[in-house]
Amino acid sequence: MPEDTIVRALGLGGRARAVAAETTATVERLRTIHDPSPTVTAALGRIATGALLLAASLEKTTRREPVTTLEVEGDGPAGRFIATASPTGWVRATVDHPEAQAEPRPDGKLNVAAVVGDSGTLIVTRDPGIGEPYRGVVDLVSGEIAKDLARYLDESEQTPAAVLLGVFVVPTPSVQHAGGLMVQLLPGVSDAEARELSRRVAGLETVTTQLRAGRGPEEWLRAVFPKDLEILDTTPAFFRCGCSRDRVDRALKLLGEAEIRSLLDQSLAEPVELVCGFCRSAYTVPRDDLARLLLEVEQESGRKASS
Repeated sequence: MPEDTIVRALGLGGRARAVAAETTATVERLRTIHDPSPTVTAALGRIATGALLLAASLEKTTRREPVTTLEVEGDGPAGRFIATASPTGWVRATVDHPEAQAEPRPDGKLNVAAVVGDSGTLIVTRDPGIGEPYRGVVDLVSGEIAKDLARYLDESEQTPAAVLLGVFVVPTPSVQHAGGLMVQLLPGVSDAEARELSRRVAGLETVTTQLRAGRGPEEWLRAVFPKDLEILDTTPAFFRCGCSRDRVDRALKLLGEAEIRSLLDQSLAEPVELVCGFCRSAYTVPRDDLARLLLEVEQESGRKASS
C-alpha cells in the first residue's frame, strides 16, 4: 500500500487555499485497531481525514505542537466520534460504538449518515500551539461529514469552502481507498472566480473513484487550479496515538481523589487495567502506584487550600 500524503497548495494568486490528502493506509490502520463495521469504518475514516485537512491549515510552531480536534456527536447508533490531528501529519481517532450497523443507501453505498445521525453537533477545537485554544460548534446538517465541515468553515471561521471526503471499504473487510480535498476561499476572490472554482470542484469525480483510477492528491489540485497552482509542501500522513504510562498517570490524577480511591478499592480484588480509547493499548496500574497518585493529589489539594 503506497504511503499516505497530504498536499498543501495555493491557487488564484494566493487567494484560495487547498489541501488534498490520500489516507488509505491510515484509515486501514484505524480499522484494524477498532474493528468497526464497514459503515462505521467509512464514517471514522472521513472524520479522521477531515481532521487532517483542518490541521494542515495550522502553522507548525516550536513552542507547542499545534493540533486540531474534531468531535462529531450525532443521534445515530455509533455515538460520538473524536479525531485529533497535527499539521505534521499524524492523526488518531476513536468512536463510542464501532459495531453500529446501518442498511445501505438505495444506491447501494454505505449509509454513513445513518450511523452518525443527521441531528447533533460538530465541534472543532483548534490549539495553534501559541496562546489559548479556540472552539467552534455547529449543528450537523447531513451526517455525511463533508457538508458538515464545509458549514463549520463558513460559519465559524468565515472561509467559504468545498470539502470532499471518501472511504471505499470492501467486504473482506479492508479499506481500499480513502482521502479528502478541501478548498477554501480567502479574501479577494471575486464572485465569478468563486463560481468557477465551485464548478471545477463539482466536476471532479469522487475521491475514491479518482484513487481507483490512479490519480492522487496533486492531480485533484491541478484539476481545480489548472493555471495557477502553487504547491506549498507535501507531508506524510500516518496514525499515531502518543499514549504512554506517564500520560495514564496524569489522566488518573485529573480524575480526582474520589475516583482514585474507588480504583484502589477495586484493586483489592483484581489489578486495575486501563485501555486507551485511541489505540487500544492496555496499561496495568499496580496498587502501589494508585496509592502514590492519591497521595500526590491530596498533597496538591492541600497546597492549593493553604495558598
